[in-house]
Amino acid sequence: MKPSNFALALSRNRGVAFLCVSIFAGSLGMGMIAPVLPLFVDQEFHVSRTQVGLAVGLFGVGRIFVSLPAGYLTQRLGRRFVLILGTAVNSLGAFMVAISFSYRWLVGWRMVSGIGSTMTTTAVSVFLSDVSRPENRARFLSLHELSILAAQSIGPVIGGFMGDHMGLRAPLYFQGLLMLVGMFVVVFGVPETRPWPVGSSLPAGRSTRSSGPGASGATPPGAYRRLLLNPGFILVGLLGMMIVANRQGGRFTVMPLYGEAKGFQPSQLGIFIAITHLPQFFTTLASGFIADRFGRKVTVVPAVVLISLGILLFIYTNSFPGLVISGVLLGLGEGLAGPPLVAYFADIAPPGLEGVTMGLFRTFGGAGSLLGAILLGGVADLLGFAWSLGIDAILLVATALGVMVVVHETAGRGIRNKQSIGTH
Repeated sequence: MKPSNFALALSRNRGVAFLCVSIFAGSLGMGMIAPVLPLFVDQEFHVSRTQVGLAVGLFGVGRIFVSLPAGYLTQRLGRRFVLILGTAVNSLGAFMVAISFSYRWLVGWRMVSGIGSTMTTTAVSVFLSDVSRPENRARFLSLHELSILAAQSIGPVIGGFMGDHMGLRAPLYFQGLLMLVGMFVVVFGVPETRPWPVGSSLPAGRSTRSSGPGASGATPPGAYRRLLLNPGFILVGLLGMMIVANRQGGRFTVMPLYGEAKGFQPSQLGIFIAITHLPQFFTTLASGFIADRFGRKVTVVPAVVLISLGILLFIYTNSFPGLVISGVLLGLGEGLAGPPLVAYFADIAPPGLEGVTMGLFRTFGGAGSLLGAILLGGVADLLGFAWSLGIDAILLVATALGVMVVVHETAGRGIRNKQSIGTH
């Protein structure tokens, strides 16, 4: 399949469209609570900044423990089963957070909600990897992030407005409702894509046509060891971890608190978070194309430079226009970084271990949520907001340099040219 046939491949798979609608609904709810959750925890329970960071960041900590089992379940029980279970658990956790009456209750149910989100996110990555091929994989996988960004471009504005006029708890209830909508969309619109092992008895309606690498279900000997010892697996995973740490610990925890200390209102902070998603939508779309055409590493340096500039501007600005420009830079950078990283993991997945490999990628993200919550929140308590965000930028730059120096390319024109030469 040629890269130019991406739109044709997409149009032939209605399940992808329904999946994107489900992702949009759930992400709209998460976007609505982004500008108000730190303020709600702070004002309702009067806890430290580290504890506020934990309340926000523990949502993603479930990735550390759940991503790998979720990836395994997609291989054993199917992608659709994990998608439905994940959205159901996420919805339950979101409703329980909305009725929280203590800090411990809120944190506990935030973790439950995060476990459901982790299951869903892992299954989405495997599903999109199933329906794609190496030459269009980054673009297919970017649909996940694009669906999130479309929702989170408007969600924080709605949530900030609701927080101003209806109270900080109102967006929490709407999040649970939207998660429930996303679950029903999956139930009625998303099919199974798990490749069926050759020679096994197929359920009704399934064919033996492979969906990609590893469709036979056979895993080569030593595949686990080679995957885990691959320097690219480690370094790209660490960069993905720092991207999540910047988002969860920096943008969603420290920055709202820092912004409030500077005198910004919840509605202004909602606009700031929404602004980070709007340019990210376009750079995510572009980075998927660039990563398929020119390679997975091409966008890493510009991505990290833009994120670092956004962090620095946020530290030094006290004006609303400066806040908006900071959000634009952060969004541009994260959009360039996202699809190539997940596509790289899909590229190196051994046959038969697609679910496990994508689960491991999400595990790195969970570690990033914990790092962002504890490290950045703790530094903010000890040294102040500016130091917290500065350390965030330094760690992000260091991991990006490791990727550029050590990791070998897995896609793009150079790889295809080498493969073409090898066939002659």
